[in-house]
Amino acid sequence: MNRLALAFAVALAAAAPAFAGDYRVGGIEIRHPWTRPAQAGMNGVGYLTLANVGAKPVRLLMVQSSAARSVTVHQTSQAGGVSSMRPVTDGLTIAPGAKVAFAPGGYHLMLMGLTRAQAVGGKVPLTLVFDGGRRIRVDLAVESGAAKAGATDPMADPMAGMHHDH
Repeated sequence: MNRLALAFAVALAAAAPAFAGDYRVGGIEIRHPWTRPAQAGMNGVGYLTLANVGAKPVRLLMVQSSAARSVTVHQTSQAGGVSSMRPVTDGLTIAPGAKVAFAPGGYHLMLMGLTRAQAVGGKVPLTLVFDGGRRIRVDLAVESGAAKAGATDPMADPMAGMHHDH
């Protein structure tokens, strides 16, 4: 019986990343994809970390979702005390061994025109499209406004007060 319990514990530990919402396809890892609650018809924001664990650069070309009219990659920047965000239109390259964090105050996914409400505990489907035709389907976990890396006010909307350039 002890061997069975040990085997179960080892299997559970090996599967832990799947329960945590992490994904890996080839040399690309997507870690902790999440979003905050939002109402249908409004815009949402997606966060995750892309890691290139392969030997060649990878390029994120686009993101798609049935849960939004469109999804774009944006980058927030500060200049003269003013925050602004602009779309990343040429794709995003991740060097071998590097990672890019999509987090409040930096890169993020703008989910424009949500087709349904995003409630805590729910999932928002995304497809990340990379060079070479690679597509990775992930779910953003809808989480409360808990503090994340880079966030100063855990309940604040990270996009509030930002200038949006297009």
